Amino acid sequence: MRRRLIAASVLSLATLVLSACGAEQPAPSATGNPDVRVERSIDYRTIEGDTLQLDACLPAEGGTDLPSVVLVHGGAFQEGDRSNMSGVCESIAAQGWAAFAVDYRLIPDSYPAQVDDVGAAVEWLRDPAQAERFGISPDGLALLGSSAGGIIALSTAARLGAAGEGVDSVVTLSAAGDLTSDALRLGTPDPALEKVVLGYLGCKTVEDCPDAVAASPRYNVGTLPPTLLVHGSKELIPVAQAKALHQAMTDAGIPADLQIEDGDHHGLQLLTPAVAASVFRFLEDNSSP
Repeated sequence: MRRRLIAASVLSLATLVLSACGAEQPAPSATGNPDVRVERSIDYRTIEGDTLQLDACLPAEGGTDLPSVVLVHGGAFQEGDRSNMSGVCESIAAQGWAAFAVDYRLIPDSYPAQVDDVGAAVEWLRDPAQAERFGISPDGLALLGSSAGGIIALSTAARLGAAGEGVDSVVTLSAAGDLTSDALRLGTPDPALEKVVLGYLGCKTVEDCPDAVAASPRYNVGTLPPTLLVHGSKELIPVAQAKALHQAMTDAGIPADLQIEDGDHHGLQLLTPAVAASVFRFLEDNSSP
């Protein structure tokens, strides 16, 4: 059932609060908001000896068939963790949704490891036992990613859609859509971005990078769900990236909204109260009933 996300909590989403990773065992955590219950450090996957965890942010009163959002942090594929999304996670839960901030493997692990991990988190949450545990609908799930996390969210959604297991929607904040050598002609990218992209793709040069097309959302839009792209007009990732991705989705008949915010804010910095309100509205409008 769709929940109307009220304006009173938009400020709490815009004011991001970073939280600690929590205890080794999942346990309810105090958040300062009596309407929210958080379970931290929940194991969702073990791969190559590494255990990946997520934090669950839930309405304090519980519920059944709640719509939910998987949150994918940024950090140039090489740093950051799920705690970066704590403020967003708790604010969404305060609106009666469930939110799950996930960890994923970082560089030196390269594509598609990160997409595998977020896809595994979605699969884990859709398991009947977990859906019952958290009171969520296995069919009513969205993805929200910031910066590098936006790229991962788009690639995960495209893969799930191709497998007939698509999510309701995707929201990205400052996501690049093209990781190929062509991207060097989109706007004026920071030279440091090339090194980051090569690390994610596991390549030495952009000209010799066999996974570049597969890892670029721009070239894999056909199975994406409705998508909201939020981007800064003068930010780190050239706005031409967002425009090219939006055009590719439009050409493919995929419902896509492009929201360009004036200025150089990047990633979570874009979540002003007005932007947060539009994100909430988009999630609600595209949530499974």
